[in-house]
Amino acid sequence: MAKRRQTTGLPKQKASTPASGEHKREFKSRAEREAVTQRYVLIGTSVAVGLIVLILVAAVVLELFVNPNRVVASVNGDNISVSQFQEQVRIERALLNLRINNFITNLNAMGIDPNQFAGQEPLRTWLAQVQIPDQLGNSVVTAMVEDALVRQQAAALGISVSAEDVDKQWEQFLGFDPNALAGIEPTATVEPTITPTPFVSPTPSPVPTATLVPTIEATEEATSEATVEVTEPVEPTATYTPVPPPPTLTADEQMTEFASTKDAFMASITASARVPRDRLNQYFEMQALRTALRDAVTDLSAEVPHVNARHILVATEEEAQDILAALQAGDSFAGLAQASSTDTGSGATGGELGWTPVTDFVNPFADAVTDGDLGALIGPIQTEFGWHIIQVHDREIRTITANQLDTAKERQFQTWLDDLRASTDQKIEIDSVWADNVPAEPAFVLNGG
Repeated sequence: MAKRRQTTGLPKQKASTPASGEHKREFKSRAEREAVTQRYVLIGTSVAVGLIVLILVAAVVLELFVNPNRVVASVNGDNISVSQFQEQVRIERALLNLRINNFITNLNAMGIDPNQFAGQEPLRTWLAQVQIPDQLGNSVVTAMVEDALVRQQAAALGISVSAEDVDKQWEQFLGFDPNALAGIEPTATVEPTITPTPFVSPTPSPVPTATLVPTIEATEEATSEATVEVTEPVEPTATYTPVPPPPTLTADEQMTEFASTKDAFMASITASARVPRDRLNQYFEMQALRTALRDAVTDLSAEVPHVNARHILVATEEEAQDILAALQAGDSFAGLAQASSTDTGSGATGGELGWTPVTDFVNPFADAVTDGDLGALIGPIQTEFGWHIIQVHDREIRTITANQLDTAKERQFQTWLDDLRASTDQKIEIDSVWADNVPAEPAFVLNGG
């Protein structure tokens, strides 16, 4: 007989389970909930602050270390960095500010209203340079590329400069002639000058802006002021306080005064451009090296061909052809020049240029007046200024002055540099990054304004 299993007699209880969708909820007080919220806010704030700090640090690193070392241009493997470019722009702006103020001061000293020159060269270009950063930046990039070529070519030819060569550039720039301290009768006064000195020029030796001279300013448009009209040779001085000082000073006193002038000039430029004095001295060392290379590669003498010619300048080839047809039909050259020439200077005198060194003209104008038949109508000839109809009255060899020879050498050297830069042997790359990094300081301030 089987043994019965003993039971309690009570029904077996099932384990209780939560109803579907029902979860046990942990009760939290209000303080606990607020503490959790604050913790999340604190974490979020910390993350946001951390991201901002990270962005700021990245910006500082970019500004102080990455961007200054970016390459603006490369010349046969020699790089020009953003920091070097910006430093050069500040120097040029400081020099330009001083140049404009001295120019205006000299005009006022002679009783001339400076506003009359605002639209004329060189003041027009100078004002554009300080007002339009891209114009100045483009000029500086061009000049720095040329400087790199000059250094490379000078090294290849074994050309170097001495401290005396650099001193000569300083003296020339500040208008001081140590050779004139002895044996020359002093004049009664030192007259102010309005000598135009070109801006961002490879050397302090100026080129007359009213002649057919190529310019390194790529964005400047040719105007009627920039024509073949020839002016008197420009002295390569007067960009700062005129020196030597009053002629009552002795030679030693004048040397002392020059040293003081130079020191004041350096203090002014280095302070406004925020560069050390050594950097400014390097600026003039570059000018000395350029002059040395120029003298080595140019072959001009003081005996140069001169021409007595006239021309009519117009904007298009079609206009030039119409002018030529009118002349061939018997119309007056002088009358057409007065009525139609965009070179208003020579146009007012019937297109006459007078006796002029051939070296004062750019090619192909110079070639045309050199090779064309006397009395014949030559053209149309195209230059950077437009289209010319030319007539040569006469030609002869004449001796030019030292300043004219210096100007002619500079022009020939610029052509040599242009050809060198265009050569396939030169690897030159310019990055547009320069356009985003043109300093606007030092700002231009008119003295007394």
